[in-house]
Amino acid sequence: MDDVNKNRVLVCPLAWGLGHASRMIPIISKFQQSDFEVIAAGDELQMHYISTKFPNIKILHFPSFKVKLARGSNQLLPILRIASILPYHIIKEHYTIKKIVRDHQINIIISDNRYGLWCRGIKSIFITHQLRVLFPKPFRLLEPIGAWFVRLIIKKFTFCWIPDYNDDRNLSGNLSHPKSLPSNVRYIGLLSRFQGINVDVETHKWDLVGIASGPSPQREIFIDLMGKLSKRYNLKAIIIKGNPKEGTNIFEDKGIYYAGHLNDIDFANTVLSTKYLITRSGYSTIMDLAFLGISGLIIPTPGQTEQEYLAEYLSRKELFVTCKQLDIEKIDITIAQVSHKPINNSNKLFQNAFFELFDQYKCDFKN
Repeated sequence: MDDVNKNRVLVCPLAWGLGHASRMIPIISKFQQSDFEVIAAGDELQMHYISTKFPNIKILHFPSFKVKLARGSNQLLPILRIASILPYHIIKEHYTIKKIVRDHQINIIISDNRYGLWCRGIKSIFITHQLRVLFPKPFRLLEPIGAWFVRLIIKKFTFCWIPDYNDDRNLSGNLSHPKSLPSNVRYIGLLSRFQGINVDVETHKWDLVGIASGPSPQREIFIDLMGKLSKRYNLKAIIIKGNPKEGTNIFEDKGIYYAGHLNDIDFANTVLSTKYLITRSGYSTIMDLAFLGISGLIIPTPGQTEQEYLAEYLSRKELFVTCKQLDIEKIDITIAQVSHKPINNSNKLFQNAFFELFDQYKCDFKN
């Protein structure tokens, strides 16, 4: 049993790629700076990543709902499978979290898109950029039911933190800006692992940087397509594979450079020193690039409706350029040219949300 006198927060990211874990970095840092002991709980890959950032953090094995996409562009069957078994996993996670809270004397839960991680009697935060879940075309009529379900889940948490702005700076569009909001929703501005780092940029170190992310097998397909594109244009390219377990060393294979992952400074330096940039349109990646003030070509994962919407929305706002994965091998590489698009980002909203939570927690603790 853990020390009951400690202020203890449990951080639980979803395991769909590294993005949900990477955007927890500033949140973990803030709690640690406020004298909380932070415990991270989740899947092996995400916990490995967090432990590299915080070597002394306590890690719990608490797997989240797994997703495996199809190799083609039609993801209807995988999505139907997800929808059919998601309620079971939400209930299972909910009962598991109650045991973790009891065993480890947790005071606050931070759940990034894990719907079942609320617990009566303690503060819980649900982090998401999707108040509206987009359905594939054959099921668009069911979207109001999806929105109702998300609102129902959000109301079980103390607060819902949305990593975006509620003004024209927003990056998520209709995903997190519905006509009406639950009363416990707070916009907290962008979250990025690049907050507070300083980078000395090496000019034109690379011709092309490709950033892979998301579930298999689409991540591996993206890596393969980046390799073919770099050979077609004879580019000095590095492909970041999105797997920290492969380490941070850069290695060469058949004229192309690869890295499983890069530490934050090297990662920022790499994307800031390339001529062309191609990446997925996952929201955490978008926030990272916006935080660094750069833009490039974004390729949505086929059939992943959220990424397809974000790519189209951000293209209309002229913040990024986009094309479909099927068209990568025939694109004119110049559309991937890096441009600098600084966003006026401030952590004031996050500070406000954090202190609102902290004040409520102190009041409950005294009582």
